[in-house]
Formats: sequence, C-alpha cells, structure tokens
Amino acid sequence: MKVGNMIIRHDVPDQSALVNEGDYPGIITFFNGDGAGTLISPVWILTAAHTARNIPDHHTISIANGNYTIEQVVPHPNFVGEEPGDVNDIALVKLNSPVNYVATFDLYEGEGELGQEILLLGRGDYGNGQIGTIGTDKKLRKATNLIDEVNEHWIKFRFDAPPNCTSLEGVSGIGDSGSPALIDEQGKLVIAGVSSWQDHEDEAYGLYEAVEYYTRVSQYVAWIRSVCEK
Repeated sequence: MKVGNMIIRHDVPDQSALVNEGDYPGIITFFNGDGAGTLISPVWILTAAHTARNIPDHHTISIANGNYTIEQVVPHPNFVGEEPGDVNDIALVKLNSPVNYVATFDLYEGEGELGQEILLLGRGDYGNGQIGTIGTDKKLRKATNLIDEVNEHWIKFRFDAPPNCTSLEGVSGIGDSGSPALIDEQGKLVIAGVSSWQDHEDEAYGLYEAVEYYTRVSQYVAWIRSVCEK
C-alpha cells in the first residue's frame, strides 16, 4: 500500500512535472509531504481512510501559510483497511477553523469518468517508469493519465510507456495516498478519485505497467455530504 509523489514517463524531464505550490493551495499534506488531501470546503478535507487513521489527535497542519488544528477525523464506516485493495478507502478530516481565501474543489458527481484524462498532484516520491522511485524532495508535482476502468468502488488506470500514453503520463509514488485525481468539467477541475493503492505485481514501485486504484468519488458523494452537513 502506498501513502505517493509523481512518477512520470522516462523521456520527459522531471522539471516538466514541477508545479507552483501557489497554484494549488487546496492540495494539502498531513505529514510534511507524506499523506495528502484536498480541501473541499473551508473546514473539510477529503483524503484516504488509510491515511486519515494515521493522524494523531490535535494534529496541526499548514495550509497557505496558516496553521490549522485537526478537530475530527471521519473514515468511511465500512472501511476495514487490513490490506491493500480494501474498498471504501475514503475519509473526511475537519479543521478547527475555516481556511479563508483558498479555493476549494468540488466533487465529480457524474458517471462519465471512463476514458477521461486525469490530473494527478502530490508531494511524495518522484521518479520515472524505467527505474521507479528516485527519491523525495516534498515539492508538488503533477502527472496525467487516462482512466481505463471504473466500477462501484474504483477508478483504475495503467502506467503506459511511450508512445502510447499521455504527454505527462505517470502515477503517484510513495507519499501521496489521499491525493486527488482531478478531471476537467466544463473548464473547472473537480475531484474524481482519491489515491488508495498501486498494483505493481511484486516489481519495484512505479514502473511501467503498474496499475493505480483511486477511490471513485462519484460513488461516495451522498456519504461525503451527509458528514459535512452535520
């Protein structure tokens, strides 16, 4: 199981994956580059349940140069989390005070994820598809991919080698569990998935042909709203 930064195609320089932190202040980290989440309201963060369970009581995080204390952690009630691939790997984290002047992300609520290009963001390990993980510097990076399959719980996509891949093809690395997969909906980035685990068939992490599993957010919108509206 991973907790991942972006591992991209080997024929594109790492600099192409680096992004300006200020462009995505709503993509947060719980542990200084390890464990990620996405701000979906001024007080609520969406993440993976297996990431959320590692958050200690009264934990403080930094968002857009401000410090916030975590007030409540709400994992999905049906998450077991005994091994990679356990379904319902999604959670909500509540802050003790609202984050002002930071754009939040909406949820994707449709059924049209299949075949869409996704934008992945994270601060975990970086590398490329030929050698896997290289290291970590906690900088925010991006990658893209195409959703190959969807089901009741997951969106899935494979790390394809060039030339049959996106221009910045990649997957998450070790350190990005809970990070988002974003899709463009009428010019606006919305959350379609939450990083959960990677099937790399006992090979090194992040090599070509690895398959990523992100919790399919559209199937959990009702639960997310029920928690946030309490």
